[in-house]
Amino acid sequence: MLYQANTILGDTNDTEDVVHKSFLKIIKIIDQIEVAKCPKTRNLVVTIVERTAIDLYRRRQKVPIVAMDEEYINVPEPKDIEDLHDKADLAAAMAMLPTRYREVLLLRYDSGFTEAEVAVILSMSQENVHKTVQRAKKKLSEILERQEA
Repeated sequence: MLYQANTILGDTNDTEDVVHKSFLKIIKIIDQIEVAKCPKTRNLVVTIVERTAIDLYRRRQKVPIVAMDEEYINVPEPKDIEDLHDKADLAAAMAMLPTRYREVLLLRYDSGFTEAEVAVILSMSQENVHKTVQRAKKKLSEILERQEA
């Protein structure tokens, strides 16, 4: 199942998702399967995996992918923090954040995207975006407290 999905998608994470969804589909029809080890059952499983992988592939093709280069969102590199000594404390603290946290915070609060929109842009789940925003705020707060001390 993994091999079949991976030949279509070429991505380990997507492949695992497809296999999981395929198992859920198979569970729904498990009562209709008479013989577990036969070519007919094997073909059924392969068909389910292929169709699920193709569905995911087509859905991913419809979603536009936006490159999130640091130059694109005007985020300074961590090595450029020394140049920020005359800037606001918040800008310096933002530069100290890991790249993923900066991206999420800037998209959410500077650009004004909703968590659902940020999830689509960064190819993350909405729950993951929500948790990343929480962690980024906490880390930013810690950095700002250290700067004040």
